[in-house]
Amino acid sequence: MKIIPHLSVILIVCCSLSCSSQPVQTENEITKEPERQPSESNLEQIKDLYSLEASYERFSGSVQVSHQGKVIIEEALGGTNSGITSGLETRFDIGSISKSFTAAAILSLVDEGNFKLQDRINTHLGAFASDRWQKVTVYQLLTHTSGIPSIYQTEQGIPIFMPEKEPIALKELIAKFSEGKLLFKPGSEFSYSNSGYVLLAAIIEQVSGQSYDQFMQREIFERYGLNSTSFSIDKNTAQPYFGYRTDLTRKAATTHWSWAIGAGGIQTNLTDLSNWLEIIQSDGFLNQELREAYLKQHESIGYGYGWQFANGKIQHDGGTAGYISFISFDPATASHVIVLSNRSFEAIDRFGESSNYIRNLVDKTWRILEGKSIETLPKHGKLSLEPTNFQFVNGTQINIRKASDSTYWVTGSNMTPSRIIPASALEGSSTQEDMMNDVAELLLRKKHWGLAKHCNGEMKFVCYSGLMGVGMKMIRKKTGAMQKVTAYFVEERYGLLRLIGDKQAADLIAYFDEEGKIKGIFENRYYPFDEVKPMLAYPTQNRGLFLDGFNIGEPDVLLEFEGDKVLLKQAGRVLEGFRVTD
Repeated sequence: MKIIPHLSVILIVCCSLSCSSQPVQTENEITKEPERQPSESNLEQIKDLYSLEASYERFSGSVQVSHQGKVIIEEALGGTNSGITSGLETRFDIGSISKSFTAAAILSLVDEGNFKLQDRINTHLGAFASDRWQKVTVYQLLTHTSGIPSIYQTEQGIPIFMPEKEPIALKELIAKFSEGKLLFKPGSEFSYSNSGYVLLAAIIEQVSGQSYDQFMQREIFERYGLNSTSFSIDKNTAQPYFGYRTDLTRKAATTHWSWAIGAGGIQTNLTDLSNWLEIIQSDGFLNQELREAYLKQHESIGYGYGWQFANGKIQHDGGTAGYISFISFDPATASHVIVLSNRSFEAIDRFGESSNYIRNLVDKTWRILEGKSIETLPKHGKLSLEPTNFQFVNGTQINIRKASDSTYWVTGSNMTPSRIIPASALEGSSTQEDMMNDVAELLLRKKHWGLAKHCNGEMKFVCYSGLMGVGMKMIRKKTGAMQKVTAYFVEERYGLLRLIGDKQAADLIAYFDEEGKIKGIFENRYYPFDEVKPMLAYPTQNRGLFLDGFNIGEPDVLLEFEGDKVLLKQAGRVLEGFRVTD
């Protein structure tokens, strides 16, 4: 998986962060602090981070964190029916992390003198060669600079098709993208391409005289003692699930690895991945020149040979239906984070949220290892509440009732509780709030040209040229006719707007420049209008309720009680409500 500057939803190599899905930081985000070494309490917080995520049924899987060569946490987490079959030995489909293994196999063939990275790929593809690829090199396949459009990704000219349980021949798989026009001149740009790694698998077969899976098994897995790594599903393989909370999950169908050949499909566990990190940094792996090249960034976008590079870390993420994984390491400090999960959202337009969720867990882990503080989920507490109603100053009511001995259901009178804050406009107590309220009014009235007064740079041109109107028209195709637009959150760097259509709601995010002007407005999330959803709430240690929105695709909400008063907290804002009787 790769995060790229265009929205991509990928099945085999999962997707998702872009100009149309920008990261939103709220009150739960990590606070910035000067870097320092982690204390013992910091390291304990890593355990809290993952155990709390599992306790809210957000995380099911295996995690290993090592700092300066010492394992801090190594656990298999998940409740009943988690699908974690063999504890720490449980194997997971690691999706696009498989690319690091394919890249290693290619470099091993280069090490043996079979070909060079600057060779044209048609020289080594045999019957798989294409006239469209005459100028494409092996190096360009490795670094996603070939221009070959990618299977399993939208917006690259290849029809989306779903992998299947039955195997597919390599010839048939390549035929699905071989007629696609190059996206750009080979070597001139970067565009993440699963197709490129499928072709690397084809090169391995043509050059070695072995099938890709045989070569990988003999020359990589067995050679380096990765005894739990293969392409087969066995009794130790975690069952993949769609959804998170137990009552909302269902088993995901498994697909045959041949649909992801070279780009994904490898099954492995924590132990082998941890060993793999040691192996690829050791003298026993390739020659020194190739080993250094393997662990080096080769493209400015942050990619090398099967690895991503960011913030001094070497890493990669991966995902298939029901599986999300992430591996990240820092050679300078001999530290790493490995997270393997057997949960994902099912809907293709939400699959990327599962990937972002695991990525955020890994990012938080690194911040702890760097001696910084983070916000974890609230710790569980006890609370005794009879069924009751509260009404807020905007007239909205919520109802609270028992769900179990330790949880509650919270329902809004006319909307899901997590939508109460976004339906409440900013008070206009600052220049930025006034600006965002005006933006909301202009969007509702379709006065896109008028937005230019609040914008700088290219965004001003987008408004004057009519491009903003074109973009909003595309959004309205999803939301339906606009009923209401509300600016509901603002801080120094960005603001949020909720658009209510007659089909569904959407959030837009507006980013500000140093002058406080808008430098970009992007889609952020969509909220379908089905029935009003109850939210499952957990008592917290501060005598409050944490309303878990993650599982139903909503932002979290915190309720804090003070006698007959309740405070609803979300997205940095607070609404006050009072107990009412029927």
